[in-house]
Amino acid sequence: MAVSEGTPIRLELRDLSKSFAGTRALTSVSLRVRSGEIHALIGQNGSGKSTLIKILSGYHVPDQGSVVIGGHPLRLPVHPGEARRVGLSFLHQDLGLAESMTIMENLRVGKYQVTRYGRLRWGAERAAAQRVLREIGLDLDPDLPIRKVPQAERALIGFARAIQDLDPNRGGVLILDEPTAFLPAPSVERLFHAIRAVARRGSAVIFVSHRLDEVLGISDRISVLRDGRLAGTVETGAVTEAALVSMMLGRELGRLYPTRTAAQLDRILGIEGLSGQLVRGLDLRMHRGEIVGLTGLVGMGYDEVPYLIYGARPASAGRIVLADGRATQHMTPAAAMKAGMALLPADRQHLSGIPHATVLENVTMPRLGQYFIGGRLRHRRERSAVYELLRLFDVRPPEPLRMLATLSGGNQQKALLAKWLQSRPAILLLHEPTQGVDIGSRKQIFSFIRAAADAGTAVLIASAEYEDLANLAHRVLILRRGRVVRELAGADLTEPNIVAQCYLSA
Repeated sequence: MAVSEGTPIRLELRDLSKSFAGTRALTSVSLRVRSGEIHALIGQNGSGKSTLIKILSGYHVPDQGSVVIGGHPLRLPVHPGEARRVGLSFLHQDLGLAESMTIMENLRVGKYQVTRYGRLRWGAERAAAQRVLREIGLDLDPDLPIRKVPQAERALIGFARAIQDLDPNRGGVLILDEPTAFLPAPSVERLFHAIRAVARRGSAVIFVSHRLDEVLGISDRISVLRDGRLAGTVETGAVTEAALVSMMLGRELGRLYPTRTAAQLDRILGIEGLSGQLVRGLDLRMHRGEIVGLTGLVGMGYDEVPYLIYGARPASAGRIVLADGRATQHMTPAAAMKAGMALLPADRQHLSGIPHATVLENVTMPRLGQYFIGGRLRHRRERSAVYELLRLFDVRPPEPLRMLATLSGGNQQKALLAKWLQSRPAILLLHEPTQGVDIGSRKQIFSFIRAAADAGTAVLIASAEYEDLANLAHRVLILRRGRVVRELAGADLTEPNIVAQCYLSA
């Protein structure tokens, strides 16, 4: 569907403002989204994107302002039933799928059609689920439990559930919050095809993402939030990635990646014949100050390695040799920490942090014993130390007693890096360290990783961010079906080579 100045406005935000405990999260944000338009919303973590979405979903009530949809004012706060009635549909980054339920039950809950006797038409419900799955190119059994569905396909199922609420005749507003965060490239293309189909039918789409290449590839217009204010709205075809970064930051970004320095020669970790659920017979040597990347396509096993080394997942074979020559076939997290290892998982909500504990509790957890003096926990000393760490790692706001969940994704990640880097680990294991993080925080995280390596820490990064690996790592190992099939280093270590080897290897 062609989108022009004359195309009707489907969604209009008028002077939306919101504060939390005296801190302004949104200030007089006004925005118009047309029918049939894919409108991207970008900004650093903490810029106000999540607050705006939560106002539209009814989670927050604005301090001032209004929302108009289809020419009619929307009563605030928005109730779930009202949102669906007026055509607002959401796909949140946390997909909200019930793992114990089937695909069909997740798709059809709240939409079941019953007979006049109150019975469900199971055959009709399965057919309805299959129709929406086919619409996005998924060939799955509707009776398959969600827990057995791969993560990439779960995101597509969440999208399928969201588009069911859109009226095919009058259109609606589909709001997608980081929909590609866990998707490999082929699934991203499939999702984009489905998004464009939704827009062609007349619905407005708001696409929220940190991935600027995807934003430029899918959107018609782009709105940028900075410090809770609308920094501007631009036509996608008339803007560059560098210009968007400047709008987000309010300045030029400068060099994104720190200068790569040489690793030291002394070995700090040896891995011999390591095997797990996917990994098969991995051999690896790591040295002080070295950054090693692990990557491959989804399902090839590279992302399992940090957890096997740390003992967070049981290894079925192999052994780990430490710098002092000690070897173990059965590493445990307690033994790994004692040996100077630190692991930062990709899943901030469930594995790397405790969202509903304070920042202080998260940060001091591995080193709590140092704050006990005479059998008593010295709270003032603990708070003071954490405050200095938060300042050092530029966590905003630097408030130790805030709940971790109240921080933006980038600031959560910086706090969790502080949690482990304060102890100067000998070995740092990272899984997708910049996933869901804005570009400003990414630059800082890269500098923290580089500084740790310069201080002698051996760093292992398991990631699908090929550009990051090409610019940070001394060498990158590419896995296929659980085995290392390529190692890139020196002049061969480039993003195009990593991409090519990942796909050629497969």
